[in-house]
Amino acid sequence: MIETAVIMAAGKGTRFGSMTETKPKGFIEFKGIPMVIRSIENLISAGIKKIIIGTGYHREWYDNLAEKYPQIQTVFSPRFAETNSMETLSRCKNTIGEDDFLLLESDIVYEPKALTSLLEDPHPDIMLVTPVNKFQDQYYIACDDEENLLKCSTNKKAILSETGNEPIGELVGIHKLSNKFYQEMLEVYRYNQSREEMFHNGGHPEKTGYEFILEDVATWTAPMSRIADENDKSSEGLLSARPLYVLAEENLQWYEIDDEKDLEFAEHNINII
Repeated sequence: MIETAVIMAAGKGTRFGSMTETKPKGFIEFKGIPMVIRSIENLISAGIKKIIIGTGYHREWYDNLAEKYPQIQTVFSPRFAETNSMETLSRCKNTIGEDDFLLLESDIVYEPKALTSLLEDPHPDIMLVTPVNKFQDQYYIACDDEENLLKCSTNKKAILSETGNEPIGELVGIHKLSNKFYQEMLEVYRYNQSREEMFHNGGHPEKTGYEFILEDVATWTAPMSRIADENDKSSEGLLSARPLYVLAEENLQWYEIDDEKDLEFAEHNINII
């Protein structure tokens, strides 16, 4: 049974403009309640006993939450302004320990069944996907015949050209990960940091989002094969891809809120109390 969750909440939320000058974007209110509070309450209701929040920008807001919710432990990412979500997730490794966990973003609102669907599914590693419902910034997902991840991209045409498959839907930003999968993510990330030739974001591994590393681990891409070739002993767990099951939920109410336009759209179109 999974009793741990990790919320990625280090980003500055600059796309919100003045709304995030004095607070992190997780505290933007959706229908009168901050997004991150909604998520915390959902997690507790689902039986989660440890909620790790990876913090950065205005971390004091999340540190103060830990005084109200004993389930919360915060982990500060000091280079939050120059790095991305995988750096924040790697900073949480000691607090995660050997736990399997749910991984969420701080700027999403969702029905509680998003969590129960993941927790009740027997697959150890899952990416939650729905039909496309965002009007901007969609992150498309393609899977194979066994419903395992093949490709993630913001470019729908690239999905089709590289995999031969139409996207099954878009990324929600909620995952279930085994500790083994997480350890392989850390291994790939460490490798990327140690090489001049990087695989994402123009040669800056520290700016890599966790979703790119998810794809690397799930699909056996270049960094993993090179790790296995160059360091056989420490890479025994990296000799084959670790499947990431794509769980498609057809009727889930959710939204990722990145800016004021998203917030306005969600307020009028997403039916979550």
